[in-house]
Amino acid sequence: MKDYLSEIDNRFPIRNSAAQKAAFREYALSEAQANSVSSGRQEDNNGHVNLIFGDPNTARVIFTAHYDTPRRGLLPNLMLVTNPFLRWTYRIGAILLMLLPAVGAAFAVFFGFRLNWAQPSDRLITILVYHAVYFVMLFLFFRGPANKRNRNDNTSGTAAVMELLETVGTRSDCAFILFDDEEKGLKGSKAYAAAHPDVKQNPLIVNFDCVGNGDRFIFSPSEAASGDPLYLSFKDALTENETVDAFFYPRRKARMNSDHKSFVRSVGVCACRYRRLIGCYTGRIHTPMDTVADPKTVSDLVRAVSDCIKCRKSA
Repeated sequence: MKDYLSEIDNRFPIRNSAAQKAAFREYALSEAQANSVSSGRQEDNNGHVNLIFGDPNTARVIFTAHYDTPRRGLLPNLMLVTNPFLRWTYRIGAILLMLLPAVGAAFAVFFGFRLNWAQPSDRLITILVYHAVYFVMLFLFFRGPANKRNRNDNTSGTAAVMELLETVGTRSDCAFILFDDEEKGLKGSKAYAAAHPDVKQNPLIVNFDCVGNGDRFIFSPSEAASGDPLYLSFKDALTENETVDAFFYPRRKARMNSDHKSFVRSVGVCACRYRRLIGCYTGRIHTPMDTVADPKTVSDLVRAVSDCIKCRKSA
């Protein structure tokens, strides 16, 4: 099985601009053709270009990931998957770090220049300073420069889909989609779901995001997917699989913000590390430190999932 993780990371480490994305898409389509998959195509969904392999309209299960890469943030996008208290504490702390400089700058201008709040012009200056600094911080936190290191987020998930496509090939009951613009608010998957309401509702969506760095895999199904016979068969097979350490949490107990949320019957999959007081977490992403992802971790996941597919076919 080809090491797509290292190849994509070396050749297409940034997939942020239109040209960078287009170059990667051409590569992915050529790789699929080299593996005798002739059904690959690009689909523009409201300005978001998604890559589709196979026929999602007839598939029983669709394996997905987002191929775009994030911008660099001032803080790591720390995914505290199973600890809601720490997750909200981290989010609130990030908001405060964004607000404090704006408040501090407004106070500094107000008192430094001895402004009078009763004067409309002085009040306007203070408010403008606050908003100017606030929006600068907002940009730096969420829309900074393109991140140059994206090995785990989401080169690992993209590589998993490519490896699974190579291993399984196109079948009438399986399809594969690489979504655009997840980092802009799941826009590629939302646009695809809106254009294909049957796909949004019916097949099982298994989404890989940050699956290259961790000692366990977290599978988090939606309520509709949790009782799906296909998901339950995958769950049973993965529980017995000796290659991967798989854990299964309902959506309310494991939070992942990724493209599976755009679909009704969906399962989010990520690789995490575990610490007793922290729970399952994934760090480093959206920073230059996102350089750690193991090709073996990705391949172990792909092998386990492909075994599930082959077992289901033989059954």
